[in-house]
Amino acid sequence: MRDWLIKLRGDSSQSEIAKKLGITQQYYSYIENGDRQKKMDIQICEKIAQIFGISVADVINYESALDKT
Repeated sequence: MRDWLIKLRGDSSQSEIAKKLGITQQYYSYIENGDRQKKMDIQICEKIAQIFGISVADVINYESALDKT
């Protein structure tokens, strides 16, 4: 589970974020749950960083923290 991604999404719906990413809501849900993009590719990292106003390094750090749990 990517709690960090859920926190960043805040009050926005999965559908809203998915639309910005150019993917379906279902696929975005899978990403949040960790069922897809287990090793997030750079395009998704870049888009997530842009949407949430964070750096790609932040996304990588969040993902690295997941790997340690």
